[in-house]
Order: sequence, then C-alpha cells, then structure tokens
Amino acid sequence: MKLLPKFALLSIGMAAVPLAIAGYSSIRVSQAALRDAIDDHEVLLAHQISEYVSSQLSNLQATVSVETRVLDLTRVKGALSTFEAMRKFLQLVYHQSDDFSIVALLGTQGQPLVPPAVQRVDSRNDSFGIHEILSDEDVARLPRHVPVEVALRDGSAVGSIFVAGRAHTPHVVLAVRYQGRTDEDPSAIVAAVSLRRMADHLASLSSSERDILLLDRDSRSVVSARAGSPPLERKSLPRGKPGSLPDEWFVAEYASHGSPVIGAYVPIPAFGLGVVVERSVQAALKPARRLTWTTIYWVGVAAFVAAVVGAALARSLSSRVGTLVQGARHIAKGKLDAEIEVASTDELGELAKAFNSMASSLAAARAEILLQTDEIRRWNVELEKRVEEKTKELRDAQDLLLRSRSLAAIGSLGAGVAHEINNPLTGVLGLSQILLADLPDGHPSRPLIRDIEEQAVRIQGIVANLLRFSQKQSGEHFRPLDLSQVINDALELCGPKALAEAGITVVKQVASPCLPIRGNALQVQAALIQLIQNARAAMDSGGTLTFEVTRPEDKLLRLRVSDTGHGIKPEQLSRIFDPFFTTKAQRTDTGIGLSMVHKIIEDHGATIRVSVRARPSG
Repeated sequence: MKLLPKFALLSIGMAAVPLAIAGYSSIRVSQAALRDAIDDHEVLLAHQISEYVSSQLSNLQATVSVETRVLDLTRVKGALSTFEAMRKFLQLVYHQSDDFSIVALLGTQGQPLVPPAVQRVDSRNDSFGIHEILSDEDVARLPRHVPVEVALRDGSAVGSIFVAGRAHTPHVVLAVRYQGRTDEDPSAIVAAVSLRRMADHLASLSSSERDILLLDRDSRSVVSARAGSPPLERKSLPRGKPGSLPDEWFVAEYASHGSPVIGAYVPIPAFGLGVVVERSVQAALKPARRLTWTTIYWVGVAAFVAAVVGAALARSLSSRVGTLVQGARHIAKGKLDAEIEVASTDELGELAKAFNSMASSLAAARAEILLQTDEIRRWNVELEKRVEEKTKELRDAQDLLLRSRSLAAIGSLGAGVAHEINNPLTGVLGLSQILLADLPDGHPSRPLIRDIEEQAVRIQGIVANLLRFSQKQSGEHFRPLDLSQVINDALELCGPKALAEAGITVVKQVASPCLPIRGNALQVQAALIQLIQNARAAMDSGGTLTFEVTRPEDKLLRLRVSDTGHGIKPEQLSRIFDPFFTTKAQRTDTGIGLSMVHKIIEDHGATIRVSVRARPSG
C-alpha cells in the first residue's frame, strides 16, 4: 500500500475512531437514561389511571351504599314501602349517575324482587341524564354476573365484566348488601355500571404511540384505546399466568400484536381490574435513534476531513519519496551514475545526499567485484568437476562398504544363532514327524501338525542360508567352469517344462568361444537359480528370459540376465541386495535370495550390478 492511502487511513483512524467511540458511549448512556425515564413515566401514568378508575368505581359503589340507607327512610311501621315505592326508589338510584345502566334489587337466590330501573327506549331526559339503552335480554343476563352470595356475606362485591347495549359497551357489576329487620331475608342492591365514559377518558390520554388498556380479573381487555380492538380480547402479560392478572405492578419490554412495546402494569385489587399502559419501543427510542444518526453524520464528516488532510500530506511526501524510489530503481538496473536532486534540508534532503554518496561508492565497488567474480567463476567450474568425480567415487565405495557390512552382519548372526536354533528346531521337527506317523489319516490335528512340520523345514532353510553367509570361501574347491554349461544346468534344475507352461521363453546368447572361469559350480548354479526364480515371479503373465554372455575384453567375461517382467521401482534399486528386504507378498519369501547371490558373486571375485530398462509403450 502506498503512502497516500496509508496517510488517509491513519488520519481517519486518529480523527474518526475516537469520535466514534465517544459517540457510541454517548448513545448507550442516552439510551439507558431515556429508557429509565420512559419506564418511570409509563409506571406513573399507569398508577394515575388506576387511581382514577378506582376512584370512579369507589364513588359509584359509595353512591349505591348511601342509597341503601336512604331506603330505610321509606319504611312504614318497620316494613318496606309498597311495591310501587320500591320501584320508584330504584329509579331514583338509577338517575344518580349517567354511568348506571341497570339498578336492581335481588334476593338471596339472585331473583329480582321488583322490576329493575333500566332505559329501554332511545329517549333523553335532561333532568335525569343520558344512560345506556339496554334490551330485555341484557337485563335478563344481569343476575348471572352478580356474586350475590359474596355481597350478602361481605357487605359488597364486584361482579364480572359483561358487554351490553347497542354499542356493545363493557359493564362492571357493583353489589351492596341491604339488611332490613333481622327477621327479614337480606337482599342486594345491584348496579350495572357502564364503562363508556371511562373508555373515553382513557382514549383521550392515548395517542398513536401509546395504548391504554383496562383488564378484568381474567386478563381480558375491557377498555382499549386501540381502534378496532375486539371487546373482551384476552391479553397475555409477561409476568402473569394465562387467564389471570399479576398481583404486583411491573414495567417490562414484550411483544404486543407482533410489535415490541414497553408496558407498565398496575393492579386495582379492590375491583379485580388492572391497568396496562403500552408504548411502542420504536417510538419511545426515537430520540436515541436521532442521536445515533447525528453521531454517524459527524463521524462521517470527521472521516472526510481527515481523509482530505491526510491525502494532502501524503501527496506532498510521496512526491519526494517517489524521487528516491526512482533513483533506487536506476541503481537496481545498474545505472550507478544516477543522482538525486537535493531540494530541502530536512530528513528527506539528508537521505538524498546519502543516496548520491552511496551510488558513487557502488560504482567504484562494482568494477572490483566484476574482476573478482570472473576469477571465482573459473575456480568454481574446476572445483565442481573435481567434487563430482570424488563424490561418485565416494558413493560407490560407500555402497560397497555398506553392503559388505550388511552381509558380514548377517554372517555373524548366522554363525551365532544357527546352532541355538537348530537344536530345538530339530526336536520340533522330529516330534512333529513322530506325531504324523502315529496319528491316523483322518485325525483333525494332522493339518496343524503338518503345518508345524512345514514351518520347521522352512526355518531350517533360512538357518542354512544364514550359515552360508558365515562360511568364508577360500577358493580351495574352485575349478575351471564352462559358464554356458552352468546356465544350462541351472535351467534344467528349474524345469524347462514348468517355465514353458508359465509362458516364459528362454533365450541364450553366448559369445564364441566362451572362456572358462574359476569357481564352484554348485554355488554359481544356486545364484543363477535364484535369478531365474525371481524372473519367473516377475513375469506372472509370461515373457522372455534372456541369458547373454559377452566378452567386453580379452580376459573378461560378462553375463547379463534380463527379463520382461514388471521390473523394480527406481527407489528400490539401492536396497535389493539388502538382507531380508523383499517386495514380494508371499509368506515364504524371506528377502535373502539376492543377498546370497551378491555374496556368491563377490566370493568368486566378480561384481554384480542391476539396472532397469525402459519398457516399450503400448
């Protein structure tokens, strides 16, 4: 990255990042403070509304209680007034408040004692006010919502909420116990109170961002300022059980109608009601969002100003640094006579002076280095040739030494352990043969004992091969041999018919005349037999086995044995004469065959080499 974007990013980081951190901290603090203020305001509003509702209902309940005492004044000689007087009395109570929709006198079984006071026609009487217009069905449903037993027992009671009237207005039932003389059955004066005016008042306190609800004891929405809200819709609160109201007030954030809101709840236990004030989280936190966007705006402005200032500084600095870069490129191309103009006395000017001095020194040093380089190059060429020759000699000597050490180690191992293994092995072999002789042919143990005998014989062969490594060949039994005849004898022992059946064609190419060699015929045959067996194993689908005897010099004879099998991997060539190294998967292969071949050839004063021919494509 060049200086211009680097300085721009550095300026942005130094100017915008602290401002962004401060703005973020301010936003978090503002949001927390605003949320606390909103919670306090919503809780305060909910408490005020609960006090208003409780006050209104308490006043209406007190009105009914006062009227029961007025009823005693209508007694005549200790008895209640006439039927008509009682009906007039209920109408008097009915017109004490426009919120009364029904006023009735019920007996202990909830039966009406006199016709209730109710407005069934759409008429207005300025002296009595405006009441909800109810039907006969609404009046008939009133006793089902009155807890008469509770009212008679406790003196007063609040019934359940029900919807009545043409406008489907929610009503709450207030009941007060009336006891005349002690010999008379008690009765209850019941008033169905319309919540219309209460709903209008709550609607006046609501807004598009705030909804106020009045819930009954079953957590149903009795009054809601939300337009189109169905009556008696069940409301789910975060801290209340389904179908009931919480016992204590709270303020929390939860989902209402699919949108997150901040809700404050305050109970009205005296009347089994609860007030909920809900406000949209999005609308409540609008000032905090404005602060967020303002902070982002000023962070962007700071970043822009910082980028402009950083770009101006970087452009001034990069032009001077570019001159140094251009001079460095000239030197990199070999133009050591390049000079840089010194345009200032600051650090960059000092750097330009040092650069010019360095270029002069490099020009003088290059001529001397070129002379020394030519001389070093001549010495390197000669040294590489000598190192290559000595390395090849050392590698050959090392390979021969390692191979001789391996064979010597195997010889020492064979001499040391042969007698220790043969003695117990002879006993195992003898016992297995005695058991085979004693057991009948169908005995189930014969295959196991036969396997023991075969493995013992195999171990004897391995021990015999190890003993061969330990035997030094002094040449006492060597005599002149015809190599061509030794090859024929080895092929005869391997079975020409078996080779032909395996699809192997044997080719012999012997130079004439074939000089005799000194050696042990049996040992040379053993080496050739091992090579023939390896070739047969490599040509599992048939092929050609070739024996080629040539005379590269007058007193030198060379035998080349080759086959057309799958060959040996190049990375395995260096290990094929190692004892116990084998690439065959048969269990009987010990990896000692080629090691024996190598030792026999060395005992005869000859050398053995291996190479892999490139197989023809197709």
